[in-house]
Amino acid sequence: MKAKAGLSLIVAVAIFTVVSVWALPSVKMQIGQSSQDNRQQGTISSKQSQKGDDNSHRREERDDDDDDGDRADACSSTRGPAVRLPTTKLFIEHNSTAGDTGVHGAFDSIDWQKLCVFDPNGRLVLEVEPKRQLRDLSISGIFFESREPPNEEVPIEEILARFPEGLYSVRGRALDGRRLTGAATFTHDIPAAPVILFPQEGGVVSSAGFAVTWNHVTTTLNGDPLNRTGYEVIITKDVPDDPNGFSRPTFDVHVLPSETSLTVPSEFLEPGTRYELEVLVLEVSGNQTITSLFFETQ
Repeated sequence: MKAKAGLSLIVAVAIFTVVSVWALPSVKMQIGQSSQDNRQQGTISSKQSQKGDDNSHRREERDDDDDDGDRADACSSTRGPAVRLPTTKLFIEHNSTAGDTGVHGAFDSIDWQKLCVFDPNGRLVLEVEPKRQLRDLSISGIFFESREPPNEEVPIEEILARFPEGLYSVRGRALDGRRLTGAATFTHDIPAAPVILFPQEGGVVSSAGFAVTWNHVTTTLNGDPLNRTGYEVIITKDVPDDPNGFSRPTFDVHVLPSETSLTVPSEFLEPGTRYELEVLVLEVSGNQTITSLFFETQ
């Protein structure tokens, strides 16, 4: 199970814009003759090729910028005053047990028909626009998770390079035509992993109740001081997902940053049952790191 940090999931049609620039080098052949080797038909002008490559690259970058500008205009309305989106979150989730990392986001609390998110460099990174009957009904919120590739495949440093720190601006169009604005603060302050002290991986606990315990996390992955806002403990019964709903029994509690334990009541636990336990440490900008394991009840 992936932790959602208490955010509500609302289905929307999301269009992710991924910009990738490839420049095809321009090659100029010069026809000539050679008494030494009449098979030689021409030579490549490397300087012309480099110039053509640079020009093509600049043209495509300008085209991308123009495209982002067009989309920005499409995400704005000139009617009425601007209304600020109350919930604008963009954060990193790192799973220390699975060894993977992704970017999550939440934009909520105003009925809207179009939403765009731009990185600190003005590049469009997310565009959401419902169609037909869903457009008429509008959307009041959306939560998303990016793909979470293994760190061996995509190192954390590469993800951070793709997503620079700073303000990610939000623009859009509300249901009533007003301009939608907002901003999400994105940082690279990823908490170090919590260590679960009890129970242990594969351990057996009493179905009459027990206490989950873990260590305090005080630093980031880089060893810098951590501005910790709390912990989250999630226990989920290890059964297949309900394909039509969210009926898997789940115990999910946010804990004060000063605490390192949480009592799990007997009302939640069943005898002879396998559960997944996740302990998350939460950082002030929303970044979170998970440690997980499985245990069983007697």
